[in-house]
Order: sequence, then C-alpha cells, then structure tokens
Amino acid sequence: MAQIQRNQPLYEKLMWRIKSQVASGALSAGEKLPSVREMALIEGLNPNTVAKAYKGLETQNVIETVAGKGTFIRLNDDNIVDERLIETIHQQIREVVIEAKRASISSQQLHDWIDFAYGPGEKDGEEKL
Repeated sequence: MAQIQRNQPLYEKLMWRIKSQVASGALSAGEKLPSVREMALIEGLNPNTVAKAYKGLETQNVIETVAGKGTFIRLNDDNIVDERLIETIHQQIREVVIEAKRASISSQQLHDWIDFAYGPGEKDGEEKL
C-alpha cells in the first residue's frame, strides 16, 4: 500500500507527506514550496534527500520547478493520464480487497472508508474510485 512505513526511505516519506497535503487541499496548485535548503532545515533532512524527493515528485507531475522562481505545486491536468500510476493503484486496490475479505470486511465498509478518505470536498456526481 502507498502509505508511510517505518523502513521507507526518508525521501519517500517526504514525497508521501507532500502528496497527502496536495490531496487534502492543504497545498494547492500554484503554491510555492520551500527551496530544497529551506525544506531540509524544516524537515531536519539532508538537502540531497529533499532534492531526491522533489525530483521524484516532479517526475510524478506533482510539482514543477521554474528556473529562478522556485518549486510549485503543479496544476492537475486531467488530460495527462499516468497509466503506470493507474495500474499501480488498481493493483493496490486488488490487494486491499483480498486482505479485506480475509478480515471479513464488507465491500460496503470499504466503500465507506474510501468515501471518508476522499473527504467532504468531493462533490456529488464527480467521479470517485
């Protein structure tokens, strides 16, 4: 599952935190992130670790770096489809369903959890998982 785990590298933990903040609305499109050095001080990480996280987030189209201006949360372009990400999520859902069945968790309970995770910002009629 895509969640923070104890043995997960620090740069992946930082990536997860930033993606989580974007998903929750705490960080919005166009918002400027701290520089690599500033983020390293804030997070208590090595600047190389932060740079690796930023590079990974840029590869995943979560952020973009504008030369001379900084690093910003990227506007989510619905026309760009990351097929690998979709397949990864699909596989993770299959794994969760298998584990849920083993734990006798109903599909309705899983739906409720997903709806809760999407939060109150989700509008009726918008596509959900």
